Amino acid sequence: MELRGPRLLLRPPRPEDAEALFALMSDPELAPFVYWNPHQHLGETYQYLEHLQTKEGFFIIEVGGNPAGVIGLHLDWPNKLGETETWLGRPYWGTGLNTEAKVVLFDFAFGPWDLRRIQAIVHVHNPRSQRALEKLGFQREGLLRRWRWIRGEPWDFYMYSLLPEEWMSSRPPIYY
Repeated sequence: MELRGPRLLLRPPRPEDAEALFALMSDPELAPFVYWNPHQHLGETYQYLEHLQTKEGFFIIEVGGNPAGVIGLHLDWPNKLGETETWLGRPYWGTGLNTEAKVVLFDFAFGPWDLRRIQAIVHVHNPRSQRALEKLGFQREGLLRRWRWIRGEPWDFYMYSLLPEEWMSSRPPIYY
């Protein structure tokens, strides 16, 4: 399945994405905002891609024919729930692609997939992601103290959620 936005394509991951993703995933500037360490070897990126290929609801964010990052929903079908996960390579930060990718995916999630809730978990020291979620209509529900142990440290996260009726009233326009 592929989903299109004005500037991007959300598509399944492919092995040939490895080199472009490695260039993004080896950037130490990305590390404070993701669960994994900067990739040191191309083999790590191939393993990441293999893992993504097993997950329903995850897509490569492609811009101008090149992978720019990953977006997806961890899907809980019985509860009609999706937990969003997104990362973009540094060259794409501040371009609006994060918002555009989320709009394209969430329209599909609340439409054909008929989800009743999308949630997001964001590191407390990532205000850019927090603002991006809030602009999309997400509500902060609370603090998850020491929720994940990452790179030898306990990390605190905020839990956000978005319901279909909130999406319908807060969805930003994107132009096709």
